[in-house]
Amino acid sequence: MSIRLSPLFSDGMILQRDTELKIRGFCNPNEFVSVSFAGKTAAVKADENGFWQNTLGKFDADCEPQSLIISSAGETVTIRDVLIGDVWLCSGQSNMELWLSRVCHNYPDEMSVVNPLIRQLKVPQVYNFKAPIDEFGLSECEWKSFSPENAPDFTAAGYFFAKKLYERYKVPIGLLACAVGGTPVSAWMSRDMLKNGGYSDELSEADRCKDDDFIKNTILAEEADTNDYHKRLNDSDEGLNQGWMNADFDDTEGWENVSLFAPLNKRGVYWYRKTLDIPEELWGKKATIFIGTAIDMDEMFISGTGMERPEKIGETYYRYPPREYSFSLPAGKLTIAVRLLVFGNSGGFTKGKNCFIATDSRTIDIGNIGGTWKRRLGTEFESPEPQTFFSYKPTGLYNGMISPLFTTALKGIIWYQGESDTGNPEPYAEKLTAMINGWRKSWGMSLPFLLTQLAYYDDTGNMDTEHLSFWDRLRERQKQCLSLPDTGLAAAYDLGEHNDLHPQNKRDIGERLARLAMRVAYGENLPPNMFEMYNIKNK
Repeated sequence: MSIRLSPLFSDGMILQRDTELKIRGFCNPNEFVSVSFAGKTAAVKADENGFWQNTLGKFDADCEPQSLIISSAGETVTIRDVLIGDVWLCSGQSNMELWLSRVCHNYPDEMSVVNPLIRQLKVPQVYNFKAPIDEFGLSECEWKSFSPENAPDFTAAGYFFAKKLYERYKVPIGLLACAVGGTPVSAWMSRDMLKNGGYSDELSEADRCKDDDFIKNTILAEEADTNDYHKRLNDSDEGLNQGWMNADFDDTEGWENVSLFAPLNKRGVYWYRKTLDIPEELWGKKATIFIGTAIDMDEMFISGTGMERPEKIGETYYRYPPREYSFSLPAGKLTIAVRLLVFGNSGGFTKGKNCFIATDSRTIDIGNIGGTWKRRLGTEFESPEPQTFFSYKPTGLYNGMISPLFTTALKGIIWYQGESDTGNPEPYAEKLTAMINGWRKSWGMSLPFLLTQLAYYDDTGNMDTEHLSFWDRLRERQKQCLSLPDTGLAAAYDLGEHNDLHPQNKRDIGERLARLAMRVAYGENLPPNMFEMYNIKNK
């Protein structure tokens, strides 16, 4: 057996300062293994299964790259560009996962920054329901430093958190990006946490998912149902059959003149058309169309002067991502056609979003002040069957993504999650408290745990008080988790956007979490701040 290391050990890694540096792996049974790093060397003998663990002691923060060298039986593995600093776990659901590419227009200067002392490792998104996996069971992953090439894939909140800490302490900051959109807290909990809390229904659901055939057959059956659904929907869609995306299609009969944001109250496929005269100075220029978000799925086509046939320039499969599609402007007229699929009882484009075409020299409004659109129903259709997301199921992400990290030394944890639990907020504090305690026990220390308050959001569009009260009740449950020591809660309500589940201002969220870290994890005595609550009574 050759030397085998955890996928977490790779070029560019950041190791936690001021903690015992432990290096683990496998080699030939009963062989000696030598590990060298930053002037220290230690040797240990592998056991009869080939497992070994070497301890090199504690190291101060170091911004100068070092090499970690492992040797055994004539074989040598070298991990290069290793730094010593602070490592933070960034976990939760989509607002923590949300990458910088989704907010890049808010922070254009950040996208050109080069900082090799801020690095991220994206933990592979894997679920497992049979048992917790260890670090050696992880899929391949790699550390990446912050640069224009890598910036789009960084967690946005995590990046601004890391940037603030780096500016403050001038030590390398490593981020373990370990968040999955749409996940309830139970997905991040172990069986023992759920069992001790009496959550028998969720345990039963986790048990069902232990059956590989159940998961495989469910996925195959739902894929087949989805393909059949879209085939039947497409076959009945007059717009596809009659070419409503073509520039020369006659849209004078049977089409409504409406605002892009006019609501829809039927399930089915709606078509939108708009024709523009493109100024000569923009002919042939690269452009991007921004059309906000929509419920539920869309495809966009362009056609126009000099184009032999319509060009499909983009599609988005669900409601939350902003639609941004790039293309080249024709020399003359441009026809935009959007095919919008509404799967529920209501849908449409999101009111309040800016909708425009942008080039490097100007913008053309196509939404708020850009006049009306042509609209027509292509077909009415039934709703699709609900999809099963196994990454949402209880224990799956705890076993597949959190458990492999327990041997990795951390400075602390930042957490942004809860939107998926607003439908049943009552047990949230109990669940999250159990999760925090369980994670801390497995890491062997009272790691600082910093929560993000749910931002304001109104997905009803009409300030429905019952809906809002569910979100408010979960925010109260978040506060209750501060009964645990070494915890903090960063305010985010004021940063919310009524029409976007994913508020764009991730800078303030990251910086508020960083300020909490300065108190809870770094022990600073800072002036009072209205945007944070914390419990550091054990410090």
